[in-house]
Amino acid sequence: MARTKFRTGERKDIFLYKTTVENLFINEFLPDAPGDCVKVFLFGLMYAQYEEEIDSRTMALTLGLNEKDVDNAWKYWESKGLVRLYGSRETEDFSVEFIRQIDLFYGKTLEETYPVPEDTAGNQSVNYADGYSDTEEGAEAIIARLVNQQLREIFEKYQMLTGRTISRREAAKLTDAVKVYNIEPDILDFAIDYCVDLDKYSVDYIFKVALRWKEEGCKDVAQVKIMLDRHSKRNEFYRQVFGELGWTRLPAPADREIMDRWLDTMGCSVKEVLEACRASAGRREPNLRYVNKVLENKQLEKGGVNTWAQPAASQSNGQSAGVQPEQAMVSRKVLRDYYDHIRQEDENERNARISEVRSRIRGMEDIFTAEASLNRKVVSVDPGPGARERRQALLEKRRSLEEEKRSLLESSGYPADYLDRKYRCDICKDTGYTDEGRTCTCCKERAEEAYKWFQQTRTN
Repeated sequence: MARTKFRTGERKDIFLYKTTVENLFINEFLPDAPGDCVKVFLFGLMYAQYEEEIDSRTMALTLGLNEKDVDNAWKYWESKGLVRLYGSRETEDFSVEFIRQIDLFYGKTLEETYPVPEDTAGNQSVNYADGYSDTEEGAEAIIARLVNQQLREIFEKYQMLTGRTISRREAAKLTDAVKVYNIEPDILDFAIDYCVDLDKYSVDYIFKVALRWKEEGCKDVAQVKIMLDRHSKRNEFYRQVFGELGWTRLPAPADREIMDRWLDTMGCSVKEVLEACRASAGRREPNLRYVNKVLENKQLEKGGVNTWAQPAASQSNGQSAGVQPEQAMVSRKVLRDYYDHIRQEDENERNARISEVRSRIRGMEDIFTAEASLNRKVVSVDPGPGARERRQALLEKRRSLEEEKRSLLESSGYPADYLDRKYRCDICKDTGYTDEGRTCTCCKERAEEAYKWFQQTRTN
């Protein structure tokens, strides 16, 4: 008859001692488990903790079950991930290994997962003080330690704020948020506080909020707070617009898209928008399209750019003083679109020059590869002691590569600045605004170009 072996020294009179049951088992698995399976699990756990053996028939008789019930119970717990079964139940080598749920729930410790390498003198080669390691494995170990520690703190915060033990599914969801969806632990931690303040305790809700913040480009809590402040102000703007129009309903996505365009694309101020709303409030059925038309007309009247820089100079061209040439107007949106267009043109031309030198100049490809690797390291430097010095060292290496690149260009017959961006205006870098936020002097010239470009795009 096959005997079941339970791992762990030999001790007599095990019934005089106690068996330790993990709270995770009681909280996560006990409520839904069949009664016979629970009896088999606890009885087997008692023998496992004292490394005793018992055959399946004796276990079945003791528990008032048959051997098939015992076998089915082990299959059940194996499917739940609480035990591992080895060998065949029909032979003497069958054994059951109990899996500690605390390891699965929180993740193994750094030392268990990534043993610290030692040098020939027996000293650890990983310097935990500054976050660097002599080996790639050491760096991964440090990251694993930080992530697991942060996850533990997140679990503890959730339990403290909700007043209950976090479930296995909830813990898995939060773990996936960090390890699968790459949500920063600090952002996930902040999302818990944010949602609890809204009386939203669901882990699924918290996950969706944190994921939305990540998708909107937030990389830390400071950026999340800036985004939330912006959204708060934008929601207040929506409320003001609807109030002026006499509406009490909430804005639909299409409504928000129109109102966002007034601020983000057309560059209108809140005051201008509210004045346009008041102008349409007296209509029988005020609507956002009418307000939009009012704002567009005002933009051409007030915010358009005159492409004729000096109308008075028309006298020198043989025209009468009282007659001015036709003034072409372009809106601020068209001008901004044109600035975007010329920057994209420059970027395309620069990419073409880069492709050219990478294929023609020997050694240039290696420099670009090394530069790309350095750029990734710069943006991924972990915060903490010595972070600033590590970042500065990486930036210095990048400057050295840039000098090497320029030297290689000159030795190959190219200008040293061949790969630099070629701006039409070095003052504003083809953005239309100076560093002080003022309109650049090149706008008049760009406006005339924008007018011709816009007319051409309309005919194409």
